[in-house]
Amino acid sequence: MITSNGYFGKNVMAAEWTMQISYDPLLIAIFLHESSITLKNIRETKEFGVNVASDKQSTLVNIAGGYSGSEIDKLKVKNSFTFLKSKYIKSPMIANCVINAECRLFSIKKIGDHFMVVGKVVTIRYDKTKKPLLYHTGKYYQIGSLIEPFRQQVRVNNSTFEWFSKEAEGKFILKCTGTLIKSGRKILILKYTKNNITYETIPYLKPKRGFNYLQSIQKYLKDAGLKVRLKPEPIMKRLVLENKNKIQRVNFVLFEGTIRGISSQILLQKKKDELLKAFCN
Repeated sequence: MITSNGYFGKNVMAAEWTMQISYDPLLIAIFLHESSITLKNIRETKEFGVNVASDKQSTLVNIAGGYSGSEIDKLKVKNSFTFLKSKYIKSPMIANCVINAECRLFSIKKIGDHFMVVGKVVTIRYDKTKKPLLYHTGKYYQIGSLIEPFRQQVRVNNSTFEWFSKEAEGKFILKCTGTLIKSGRKILILKYTKNNITYETIPYLKPKRGFNYLQSIQKYLKDAGLKVRLKPEPIMKRLVLENKNKIQRVNFVLFEGTIRGISSQILLQKKKDELLKAFCN
């Protein structure tokens, strides 16, 4: 619900097309029709409020979106809106919302048949005890049960778990890229040593953010003296490594490959290790 104040008085409207578009500075964009009173108010005062409705406020959203400010004074509808005291702007802020963001006008640009109005957030409140209201096909909904993304659960030994847990460095999800080179029932693995701990697994690395995964693993293999030809199609392995009551989420982007020549550093092992089995299944 977008709140404003100005020549046309205090007003509220429902805006489905509302989104955050920047972290720093924190910017929120709303899309308004040229005829809206809210747009006229914002042009005059250079400020507005963004109030994300909770799942208990469908009636308020219906009032805000079902009528124009030129038809009725929506904010004065009996037994409806209650307000928070604004800190930095003169626009009213609606109480009991999930989020209340006070915004100063950053830019206005006409896009198609609407105006994109971007506000810079000067203060924001978030009530974690409330859940947002959902709107779809003209009906209101509540957030339902969590949809867990599919991940293959792999029970690993303690050394495997500790290795990748340390690689994650506290991150919720560890992202890796690597290569799968198979020979019958065997798979190519390499030895890795860090902090006097040795671990054997497929050739892999933690790619730098923004760098191409295929090119990163190709360079790694070349620097390691391995003549490997990789297929360009990536394989995604979303895993949950489990050990006792501990878990570590790991996303592997893998590329199948073939190798020429044999190095003394190379080991070919049977796919008996649970993690190696997960890579190959």
